[in-house]
Amino acid sequence: MKISHAYLTLLLFVVTSCSIVHQIPTKPPIDLDPSYLNRQIRLLIVKEFGPLRTNTDVAILLQYYTTNRIVFPSDYNLRIFIEQEGKWVEIAEKPAIRPKDPIVLSPDNPSSYGHIVGFWPQYPDPNKTYYLRVYVFGDMTTPDGIKKVAAFVDFVVTP
Repeated sequence: MKISHAYLTLLLFVVTSCSIVHQIPTKPPIDLDPSYLNRQIRLLIVKEFGPLRTNTDVAILLQYYTTNRIVFPSDYNLRIFIEQEGKWVEIAEKPAIRPKDPIVLSPDNPSSYGHIVGFWPQYPDPNKTYYLRVYVFGDMTTPDGIKKVAAFVDFVVTP
């Protein structure tokens, strides 16, 4: 029996796609109003910050997209999750030395539009590849009061 090259390629694509989709959990680990998630702030992976490895720290860029003031504690309320068996599992961050002052993003402060958030996840096994989701949370001042805003980014780290 002869199997065409196109059929094998299609079959390989389907199998690979299913395995990738299966690994990413469908339910996010955090419940938050979607109008305050990845809208006023965003996290970005920047290639120039270096490779994403399990044996080094991680640096991501926090961008600011609103005219409202947003305040973060010095650790950005950072939460780190890894995908394991189709579920999000929260992992700790290695202890870090950070300034004690809160981080304030404001249209009055030109440095608000790009902040580097650095952290070092504590992986269960640093010799494995991990799919991560990282969140930061801040308090945004609006005419209606304080609103919790958040941003997340997904990425892969390798040994």
